[in-house]
Amino acid sequence: MKRYAFIILIAVLTACKSTPKLQLTITDKSIANGKITLSQFNETILTQNIKDGEDKVAQPLAAPGYYDIAVTDDSKPLSAKRKFTLYLENVDYNVEPQAAGYPTVTTNSKTQQQLSAYYQLENEMAGKLDHTIDSMVKYLDTREVKDMQPKERAALYAKTRDLQQQRREMEPKILTAYLKANPNSQAAAHILAEQYLDEYAQQYADVYSMLTDSAKNTDDGIKVGNKVAVLVKLIPGSVAADIVGQTPDGKPFDKKAIKGKVILVEFWKSGSPVIEQNHAKMANGLILTESDRQKFATISVSIDTDKAIWLKNAPKITDKWIQVSDLKGNESPNVANWKIKAVPTYFLLDDNWRLLQANIALQDVDQAVHDYFNKK
Repeated sequence: MKRYAFIILIAVLTACKSTPKLQLTITDKSIANGKITLSQFNETILTQNIKDGEDKVAQPLAAPGYYDIAVTDDSKPLSAKRKFTLYLENVDYNVEPQAAGYPTVTTNSKTQQQLSAYYQLENEMAGKLDHTIDSMVKYLDTREVKDMQPKERAALYAKTRDLQQQRREMEPKILTAYLKANPNSQAAAHILAEQYLDEYAQQYADVYSMLTDSAKNTDDGIKVGNKVAVLVKLIPGSVAADIVGQTPDGKPFDKKAIKGKVILVEFWKSGSPVIEQNHAKMANGLILTESDRQKFATISVSIDTDKAIWLKNAPKITDKWIQVSDLKGNESPNVANWKIKAVPTYFLLDDNWRLLQANIALQDVDQAVHDYFNKK
C-alpha cells in the first residue's frame, strides 16, 4: 500500500513540475524595500515585496494577456512609482525597470518582444519630446510658477498644451513606422486600442488597415475596428451614418425625402431649457439669408423614450424640419453611430449625406452654411 502511495506522490510531483508557470523576475538594485503590484482590468491580482532590489513571481497564469505592473519604492513618495504593461504568459521574464521609459525585458514571449520593440521605437522617435513635456508638467506644479504673473503663467500653460498636441499628433506616425518594421505584430492591436482614436480618426483608421487579419480578430482589434468604423463617418467629407427611427406619423425616416442642399442634423432630448431656447432660435430663422434658407433643411433626432413626451416637446413639423425618433433613448443605434456624448449636438451635411462639419455650435451654423454656398 505504501508503495502505491509513493508512486502516486511521484506522479503528482511530476505533474506539478510539468505544469507551465510564469517565472517573472523584477530586478531594481536601487530599491532596498518596495512592492510590485500585478493587475489586469483594474483588478489587483498579486502584490509582493521587493527586498534587496529583487522579487520573483513563480506561479501558473490562468490565461496569457496584458498585465499592468506597478513598482514602488518605500523610501520614495507614492507618486514616484513606475508603471508599465507586460504581455505575460507561462514562460520566463527578466525585467529591469528604468528611471524613465519602458523597462528592459528579456523573454522568449514573441508578443512581449513585439511590445518591447514598439516602446523602443517610441522612445527613439518621441523620447526627447516626452522628457520635455514631463519636465514642463512638473515645473508647472512648482511654487515659482504659482507666483508668476497670470499672463506669464498662461503662456507656460499654452506652451505645454502645444507640446502635448504635437505629441498626440506623433502617435499615429509612430505606429505606422512600427507596423512597417513589424508587419505581423499582434501587440499592435493592443497598442492601438490604448490610444485616443477620436482626435486623429483617419490616421488611426489607416493604421488599423495595416494590421494583419489575426491582429484584427483579437479582442483589442475588434474593439478598435468597431470604433474607427464609427469615427471615420464623422470626418468631414465622409458619408455620415444613417439615422434610424420613425417620423411622428409612424413612417420610417427616409433621408432621400429631405429637401435641402445643406442639412442640419440635431440630436436632442426633452426637458432641457437650453434645447428649448435653441428650438425657439431655429423656429425664428436660424439662417438669415433668404436664398440660403431656401436650400437649408433640418432633421431633429430625439433620444426620448416616451412618445407622448417627444411629440409634446418636438418642434413644429414642416417639409424643411423633420422630426425623428426610435424611442430607445441612450440605447439607440443613432447615439452609438453618431457618437453622441451630450445633447444638444449638431452636424452639418450636404445633400449627398456627406459630413461638412461635426459638433458645430448652433451659433456658427448660419455662417458655415453661407460660406458653403458661396464656395459652390
